Amino acid sequence: MSYDETMFSTAPPFPFREAGEYEEKDLSASLTLRWSRKRRRWECDNAYFWHESQNKWCCRSEDGRYYHGFRSLRALLKSYVGGRLCESSCCYSARNVRAKYWFSQHPKTVTCRVTIHCTGLFPALFSEGGITL
Repeated sequence: MSYDETMFSTAPPFPFREAGEYEEKDLSASLTLRWSRKRRRWECDNAYFWHESQNKWCCRSEDGRYYHGFRSLRALLKSYVGGRLCESSCCYSARNVRAKYWFSQHPKTVTCRVTIHCTGLFPALFSEGGITL
C-alpha cells in the first residue's frame, strides 16, 4: 500500500467550487470588552485595548498582533472585529462588501457587533451564522 492510498483513500472528498461561482453571505461577529480598573484598560479573553498619551488607541491580541494609532476606541474596534471576522470566514476575495456596526456601552462593558454582507468566493465548508471572537 502506498502513502497516497493510505492518506487520501479514507478521507472524505473535499468539495471545491467551480471557478467564478460567487455567492452572497451575511457574516457577523461580536466582541464584548470589560473595564479592568487595576490595569486601566479594556480587556476581553484574547486581547486588550488601551489609550496612549498621544491621544491614540492601541490593541494587542494573544496571537501577537498589534494595532495602534486609532483616534477612537470605536474605530479600533471596527477594524479589529471586522478584520477577525473576514479572517475567520476566509472572506479575502470578497466584492461588494457592506458593513454595519453596533455599539452598546454599560458602565463597565462595551460591546461591538459587526455584520458584513459580501459577495465572493467562499470555502464550501463555511457554515452560516455568526461567530463570537
